[in-house]
Amino acid sequence: MTTYNQIAGRRVNFLSSDPTYIDTNSDGQVWYNSTTATLKSWLPTGAWSSGGNLGTSRYQLAGAGASNTSALGFGGSIFTGTLQTATESYNGIAWTPVSGLNTARRNLTGAGTQTAALAIGGFINPSGGSTATEKWNGSSWTTSGALGTGRYGAGAAGTQTAALAFGGSNVTPNTLTSTESFNGTSWTASPATLNTGRRQLGGVGTQTAALAFAGATPTPTGATESYNGTSWTSVNSMNTARRNIGSAGNQTLALGFGGYNPSPALSSTEIWNGTSWTTNPTGLGTARYSFGSNGTQASALTYGGGQPAVGALTEEWNFGVYSYSAAAWASGGNMNTPRAYFGGGTGLQTAALGFGGYNAAPKNNTESYNGTSWTSLNNMNTGRYGIASFGSQTASVAVGGDSRPPGSQYNTTVESWNGTSWTAGTAYPIAINFSKGVGTQTAGLISSGSTPGPASGRTGQTTLYNGTSWTTSPANLNSLRADGASSGNGTQTAALLFGGNLGAPTFPSTGATESYNGTSWTTLNSMGTARSALGGAGTQTSAIAFGGTGPTNATESWNGTIWSNLPNMSTPRQALGSAGTQAAALAFAGNSPYGVSSEEWTDTIATANSKTLTTS
Repeated sequence: MTTYNQIAGRRVNFLSSDPTYIDTNSDGQVWYNSTTATLKSWLPTGAWSSGGNLGTSRYQLAGAGASNTSALGFGGSIFTGTLQTATESYNGIAWTPVSGLNTARRNLTGAGTQTAALAIGGFINPSGGSTATEKWNGSSWTTSGALGTGRYGAGAAGTQTAALAFGGSNVTPNTLTSTESFNGTSWTASPATLNTGRRQLGGVGTQTAALAFAGATPTPTGATESYNGTSWTSVNSMNTARRNIGSAGNQTLALGFGGYNPSPALSSTEIWNGTSWTTNPTGLGTARYSFGSNGTQASALTYGGGQPAVGALTEEWNFGVYSYSAAAWASGGNMNTPRAYFGGGTGLQTAALGFGGYNAAPKNNTESYNGTSWTSLNNMNTGRYGIASFGSQTASVAVGGDSRPPGSQYNTTVESWNGTSWTAGTAYPIAINFSKGVGTQTAGLISSGSTPGPASGRTGQTTLYNGTSWTTSPANLNSLRADGASSGNGTQTAALLFGGNLGAPTFPSTGATESYNGTSWTTLNSMGTARSALGGAGTQTSAIAFGGTGPTNATESWNGTIWSNLPNMSTPRQALGSAGTQAAALAFAGNSPYGVSSEEWTDTIATANSKTLTTS
């Protein structure tokens, strides 16, 4: 095979971080970023690409951070108008919830970095502009010195200890021209005033070298002004007047994107070179306004916003730097039999087994996956759906399920798979369906599920299997539920169960997460998206959840403590089958409607091994 060295006459550089914008001056330069496990190149173009969704959909939020792999989003409002304190941290793949603001607000402004951010002003119903200022230390927010003038929709620049706030509004529809500087403790009014008073503008730079652009006067404007630490000077305007804009960069290398004028939302992106604005050939993938943003002209991020509906979308901007690999879902092979309500799925991404399911009637079909295609094998003895399962592609156990039309029968049927055929095993102690299992064929665990008994038809009973017989554990789940997901590659003494629904009369979905240590269940942090009929893979401390009721394509990862959002599946689906690990998972079939398609999840960061990289 021809190597890059042979093609280009140079080796691929192995770097711990990307070259800087100034250093990267050779078109076609290629390098491997060992920190993010990503192959990258430098091209003279700029483009937006999809990132991981916010955990809390919202708009009118603020952001801080140095790049599209290091960001903090905070505050904002949901569609109903409820003000938010929610704060989330982004690592280039997924958002993680962290401690919230002390004061809920929208239309606030951010400055600083992911670990040393500043939340400035904002709008608080019904008082209008707020003077609230909070400092983020990487773990929590602390209230700091108040602004001299309450304002929302202001522009900002600088760091946590040397910031600048300018423009905005204190009461709609007025606009402000005033400027204030922050020294890390208190704000001081500056004699310098903007030439064009406005709100909902963009701002970048430092306390003594800032740039203000766009905004509402109250009509949208493209006016741009430069600040030298003493006064504001009008410079060339943007090509498209707009308000509620996103911004990134500094005084001489800036980026302005999105917003509206006045409707619909804009996607266009403009690049500032210190003298004038140039419209980039491509804009945001999703036009929007009132979103969070941060970064540099070469590496920016946008998240949330109105489109006009409130969203959680994240997009990453790279100017010059293009990533060739990332954590993402990709299409896999199609199953031979369309179906949903699986429950039955075991193994790994490249060695999976799918069995049972429903499509007009309970199914007994069995299929195996080799990483490329599905092969039909010998059928189960009893067709059913909502089956609990554990084991591997060649040694699985199928437990319970429903063998009649939806909701009419639960059963105790157990069958074991030896890689070729199914054999009847010892019946499960209670009739059950939509329960979940982990472990191996000779050391398995079943818990949760739907039964004809009490507790709104939900059980928390935990039962252990030794390959021959069942033993009921004294440990019950804390949250009785059915149709959740489990860490399929966990063990009988180290299991994780998450999601599900809580039963009659309204069957609400839950994001509840519990771990089992061989003796008892412990309640942990819940998923960001409550759902049932989802897929799951991984272990007790390293799991992934995907799909579920809605249907949804939402994906989350578990690190043993908290859940974080990941890039979505291509196809929203519920009642799907699943297998694999956190780094290499498989989602298959499901009803959206009854399907056959598969998707493969690959996390390059989780699977990277720098020792095996060939750079010649």
